[in-house]
Amino acid sequence: MPRPARFTIRAASALTGINPNTLRAWERRHGLVRPERTPKGYRLYTGEDIERLRAICRAMQQGISVGRVREHLEDAEGPLGAELEPSAPRLSGGPSATRVIEVSLANAGLAGTASIRVPVQGGAATATQTLHDLSVQIEQAALRFDRAAIERAFGRAVGLYSLRQAFALTLAPALRRVGERYLEGLGNVAEEHVLAAFARERLIAALAGLRPLHQPPRVLCACVPGEQHEIMLMVLALEVGLEGVSTLYLGADTPIEAIAHTVENSGTQVVALSATLALPQEPILTLQQLVADRRRKPTLMIGGPAAARNRDWLLANGIEPLAEDPLEAGRQVVARVMRD
Repeated sequence: MPRPARFTIRAASALTGINPNTLRAWERRHGLVRPERTPKGYRLYTGEDIERLRAICRAMQQGISVGRVREHLEDAEGPLGAELEPSAPRLSGGPSATRVIEVSLANAGLAGTASIRVPVQGGAATATQTLHDLSVQIEQAALRFDRAAIERAFGRAVGLYSLRQAFALTLAPALRRVGERYLEGLGNVAEEHVLAAFARERLIAALAGLRPLHQPPRVLCACVPGEQHEIMLMVLALEVGLEGVSTLYLGADTPIEAIAHTVENSGTQVVALSATLALPQEPILTLQQLVADRRRKPTLMIGGPAAARNRDWLLANGIEPLAEDPLEAGRQVVARVMRD
């Protein structure tokens, strides 16, 4: 599915990690980006604007002051208004300064790999370590209950890489490690709650910003009753939202009645559920019955390790299994929305 042609300021903030007030200041005071305007004056950023903002973030991470960023980028790329090639952003100091590498998602507790674009300075290993360093910073900040430090590390990951990579390769691994500390008796559940709350807040804000204007929720994401593990569901929901599909996220341990009520009142096309530890079969059949009488019956899709173990049961009951890899599962959900 093609990505939206234009992004609101909330979406631009979510995609770049830059505060909306900062975006406005960069436009007014420094002329670093010039978004389009709707007839009512609302800002709309193009994909080229998003890449330009990321280039500005990279320059400032190198120590370039905001007052000198324009000159710096003109030296590196030509006039700031010229097109920045999204697939091969460049840093100062010469030729193309990024490369694509494959990174395993195993450390995040996810299946598969992700392709990411990283700086070549210091080689691919050093660039990959940068993502790991940011993840460790998030983890350590959670252990100190330092919300500001979590925000700084996550914001830097979004600005230097992307929202998708920051979530899957820095925040998700940190959340997994903090959870493992608690299970091993080395930490307190409060640490996991602090980081999970931050991740949930950032996800919901991103989904709200990415939601196409005037599009009601098309996908509802929730964990099955009793399921507290929501990392994979968060990654799936973000993947769907990044593809321009309006997504409503309900989170962990969602009662079946709440899911059915939301479906009834939102007109959702797809219900994507996550089951990591166990698949509660009777409640799921109850959900099927509750939504069966709707004029436009939603498609029920379930993923996660527990769903994979019960794949035959899902198919036998007319429920579509999702891939265990949440990125692939997100693409499945988007494809289903487009077919429906």
